Amino acid sequence: MKHFTPVAIGMLCLFVTSCVPHRDLVNYQAGIPEAAVQPIGKRPEIIVQPNDVLRIDVFGPTDRIVAPFVNQSSKGTTVFDVDAIQLGGYLVSERGTIAFPQVGEIAVGGQSVLEVRNVLAGLLEPFMKTPVVNVRLLNFRVTVSGEVGQEGALNVLNERITVPEAIARAGGLGEYANRRNILLVRESGGTREYVRLDLTSADVFTSEYFYLRQNDLLYVEPLRAKSGAIRDQTSKTVPIITALATILAVIINLTQNR
Repeated sequence: MKHFTPVAIGMLCLFVTSCVPHRDLVNYQAGIPEAAVQPIGKRPEIIVQPNDVLRIDVFGPTDRIVAPFVNQSSKGTTVFDVDAIQLGGYLVSERGTIAFPQVGEIAVGGQSVLEVRNVLAGLLEPFMKTPVVNVRLLNFRVTVSGEVGQEGALNVLNERITVPEAIARAGGLGEYANRRNILLVRESGGTREYVRLDLTSADVFTSEYFYLRQNDLLYVEPLRAKSGAIRDQTSKTVPIITALATILAVIINLTQNR
């Protein structure tokens, strides 16, 4: 057994440097409610901000009446053609306004999508009877970076995405993801907010930050084990260590057998 001590040491080094504790790989370990059903809190409303892009569709009695209020640039686009849809939308200015046909400049910044819809419907009543207005946010995009399968920006077409869903769409958490320290960066109303989320706790489901908002950034921090793995280059040097240990063991055997 003494002759193979170098091999054992090499394998032990590999085990110590490459293993991540099981508790660091499990989500929602604590705080799961005992009740089979838990009420879901009200989803936060999307608030329109400067530089947002809105799609506004107007419906009325006839196409002729509605025609002056139709954005011609949005025609011929599909729901999957995000870039084309955004070009056909209404850009919210730095002052929080949009320029709408026949109506002029309208203040929409700081209002919810529903509030904007109601305001527009009221402004269109002099032009048509019982107008129907549909308003959607076109630039709902969140960015996920760090220890995930694929970093990048995610376009959200239904104006609803949660923290776990965003991470899943980014390829899931990586092997060295620190589930206890997910950083959420949110910009709103001229301020920037930094929030730390713990995915090992079920409290994330009741957090006010569970639902993401447009332009949110999620950063998944790596575990310290990753820095050790990179520093030691274990994955690259293990074959060399194993080979050297084997050669050393053979040399020791040959030397002692003479």
